[in-house]
Amino acid sequence: MPLSARVVFAALLLASPAVTAQPRDDRALIEQGRSLRRAGRDADALAAFRQAYAIRPRPETAGQIGFAEHALGHWISAWNHLRVALAAETDPWVVAQRAALEFSLSQVERHLGSLRVESDAPGASVTVEGNDPVVLPMAAPIRVASGSVVVETRAPGHRVDRREVTVGAGETVRVVVALAPEATDARPAEVPARVEPPSGRSALAMRRPDEPLPRPVDGGASVTRVLAWVTVGGAALALGSGFAAMAVRDAAAENWNDDARCLVNGRTREQNCASERDTVSTANGLMIAGFAVGGAFAVGATVLFLASPSSSRERPVRVTFDLGPGRAGLGLSASF
Repeated sequence: MPLSARVVFAALLLASPAVTAQPRDDRALIEQGRSLRRAGRDADALAAFRQAYAIRPRPETAGQIGFAEHALGHWISAWNHLRVALAAETDPWVVAQRAALEFSLSQVERHLGSLRVESDAPGASVTVEGNDPVVLPMAAPIRVASGSVVVETRAPGHRVDRREVTVGAGETVRVVVALAPEATDARPAEVPARVEPPSGRSALAMRRPDEPLPRPVDGGASVTRVLAWVTVGGAALALGSGFAAMAVRDAAAENWNDDARCLVNGRTREQNCASERDTVSTANGLMIAGFAVGGAFAVGATVLFLASPSSSRERPVRVTFDLGPGRAGLGLSASF
């Protein structure tokens, strides 16, 4: 071979990517997958197990696929493959690994729920998460991974119903779909449907994707107004207590200053009317506290009334306070 041809040939060899020999029998692929799993490469191991299963569908290979899918969180596929393996009760590998297979299956089932779809439309079928359609009526509920799943129901001559349904782990959700006939005019046909959530679940979790969320009822204004009236009541009670304490204080002070009552029998005012002095001190403290608390409540009520919007049918609210000196010492007037 000429020298130039040898140089070109060598360059081509160096530029060619390395080719990894791939096992051609299922047993070698199974061993390769097991080695990959021990190395923590579950996704690569799953690919090897699937190649082996395509060559020869052994119960052992189905079980290994189920183990890898369990590790990767492919719950429905893992559930199916583990059950395929366990169905081969007399297979030597299954007999030896039954405990591990059953444990893995029990762990996978903790992430699954069940869904039953019903419709009275003739020839209806349902597709869940884009999988193969199931003809209705269902012989039994289908297993689905817990969480939100997309359900499409179809029937000849009817509009497609598409909705999201939330299924919790370990529960069965029943969805009843009434398919609407295909529209014959420009108006869109309405699709009545009824979803029956399991006990303790909100129907909002199973709304159709195109349904608007229900508008919450705004009760903030009514709550604020109720709090305002409660505060008015507290203000009136506190101010009333302050006025009562003031009256008791004035009466006790009048008795304390009465010489005919407190300067008799050769005794001092302190000796005869000490109780009146104590009453004046106590009542004065209660009066101050009552007026302070009542004033605070009154200010709070005013703020709450101003913060609460009134509807067009409600009478406007006006709160006024007239504070000034008088015989009682403090006056409060309010009009609503």
